[in-house]
Amino acid sequence: FLQLMQQQGIRPDEVSYNSLINSFAANNQPDKATDVFLLMQQQGLRPNEVTYNTLIKAFGLANQPDKATEMFQLMQQEGIRPSCVAYNSLINAFAQAGQPDKANEVFQLMQQQGIRPDSLGYSSLIKAFGRAKQTDKAMEVFQLMQQQGIRPSEVTFATLINAFAETNQPDKADEVFQRMQQQG
Repeated sequence: FLQLMQQQGIRPDEVSYNSLINSFAANNQPDKATDVFLLMQQQGLRPNEVTYNTLIKAFGLANQPDKATEMFQLMQQEGIRPSCVAYNSLINAFAQAGQPDKANEVFQLMQQQGIRPDSLGYSSLIKAFGRAKQTDKAMEVFQLMQQQGIRPSEVTFATLINAFAETNQPDKADEVFQRMQQQG
């Protein structure tokens, strides 16, 4: 892709590199995404927030939360303040890896940095606790979300329903389903 651009006299820019990084990330190839990231820097281009968010997400999807954390920290070292998107991706990385306490640490840090969690952040934390079969904590997060005035999405409801279903709590799953229907 990049060679083809160069052959046609087009100098790849940040958008081009970010697109290629995203392509590798979406296809569960975080190492190739990292190679493009390094090439981008070698070409004198500075990675931006989109670059780092994509790499954090890539490592999360590949069940490599430590590498996702490294990218998160590198982002900060480069003077880029993580947004809600970066925090959500890191929370999700720990959720994917079955590390709910680390996911919760990131969630707390996000708030300490003055960033208000959105529905996706809450859903990712619910997923973290649900996967760890800590449904009481998942429900606490769901209730906190509502107290904060954040409207649960269909993903949030589905995540919580799945957590109860996987822990043989069909009555609680049905209760959440009924709440979802009431919400509309």
